[in-house]
Amino acid sequence: MITPPFAPEILAEFPELTALGRTATRLHPRRATGQGAPRAGDSHVGGPLAWPADEPWPVCTRELRSAGREGRRHASPNPLVPVAQLWASDIPDLPQVLPALDGADLLQVLWCPVEHLRDVAGPAVLVRYRRAADLPADLLTEPPQGDVQHAGWIPTPCLLHPERITDHPGADALPAALRDRMPPGIAGGFVAPGWKVGGHPRRAGDIPCPRCGTPAELLLVITDHEYDAETYHWIPVEEQDLDWSAPDNGAHERPTGLRLDADLHLFTCPGCGTVHVT
Repeated sequence: MITPPFAPEILAEFPELTALGRTATRLHPRRATGQGAPRAGDSHVGGPLAWPADEPWPVCTRELRSAGREGRRHASPNPLVPVAQLWASDIPDLPQVLPALDGADLLQVLWCPVEHLRDVAGPAVLVRYRRAADLPADLLTEPPQGDVQHAGWIPTPCLLHPERITDHPGADALPAALRDRMPPGIAGGFVAPGWKVGGHPRRAGDIPCPRCGTPAELLLVITDHEYDAETYHWIPVEEQDLDWSAPDNGAHERPTGLRLDADLHLFTCPGCGTVHVT
């Protein structure tokens, strides 16, 4: 998929933006209609993971609010659900933001689809890195199933259509002198929406690693929509002529079927390799 070019008139009026640009890879998840379901060897959202059969499937041990009647509380381990799998060979910016962990070239994201009683807002996320060369031939085919409290936290399987772009910071991360010269609201459209690897956060700028203080790098943005009324200019060229009155138009705007309270940002620390979620 192809993103329309960033408005040249804006770059001409505010040339300082050029120096603030970063490469990012828009993932463009789209439902796999007619293309076959995602496989363990694919980069995808919501498909099967390349998970060694002899490796225990991760579970959440935080105190959970049960999916059962009356919101019963319990503390039993709950199996995580696959959210995304990204191979570095498919995602141009992934090798740049992966921690230096023995040549990791595979990123897997899982989370717990049950509300937690404290400490965690939204799904509790687990990030796993691997080296493709270390994967065994025998992979897990049927991960265990657990409680699901939020159907909107279970992604619809999607294949990815990665596209490398230049991403610019939003209003909160711009130098004050530049931001003050801009008309109100214009800077909100500089940051690429949707799922992406690298680039700039959708909210306030970069943050330090909570463990060692090193400036963290944006690894991945997980969101429930690819664009909305405020980011309409980011619609890929291939989808600009869609019939938005059709019953399935939501499959393009919200292809993953997720319903999140806010975008999830995964940051990685180049100093200690820590991944943290905001």
